[in-house]
Amino acid sequence: MEALKDIFIDKLGMEMDQFEKFSSLLRTKTFKKKEYLIQEGSVCEFIGFVTSGKLRSYVQNDGVEFNNDFYLQNSIVSAYTSYLTQNPTNCNIEALADTEIAFITYKQFNALIEEDVHFLKLAKYISDIFFIRKCKRETSFLKNSAAERLEMLYKTYPGIEQQISQYHIASYLGIKPESLSRIKLLTYINK
Repeated sequence: MEALKDIFIDKLGMEMDQFEKFSSLLRTKTFKKKEYLIQEGSVCEFIGFVTSGKLRSYVQNDGVEFNNDFYLQNSIVSAYTSYLTQNPTNCNIEALADTEIAFITYKQFNALIEEDVHFLKLAKYISDIFFIRKCKRETSFLKNSAAERLEMLYKTYPGIEQQISQYHIASYLGIKPESLSRIKLLTYINK
């Protein structure tokens, strides 16, 4: 929870008592590898903080899975569009290893905001994170080669290549695993 405290105090300039109030509402839940945090068709009622483990978010089309995000330790995790709209999500979030999440419910977080507008800073911070990541990924598909998208992935998620399988990374990049192997080999040769 130290990373979450740093967000409150260092990044947002909030007070320790606000962090303590927020963290007192957090509940933890453990997910086994391949267990789902949320599945397509359900409404997201939480914002979570990955205290340990790793997850992937993916959508399905005609039985094919397409990874669209990863959540590693100290990440904020949510099916955020569903959370904001309170409509069913079109994505799945699956644990890629045994994972622990500390989460706050939609109702609890909104009650905090009603009670103390300073919690809007945290809400904006969370929205900004999801928005910026979505925009960067979308733009990278329009402007960048697969090799450039891979480099951006490494910058966005330092150390991801040791934590996430090549199959899932390739899916995130929109390429086949064989293409990822070629890109990595060419990058290695050209260094």
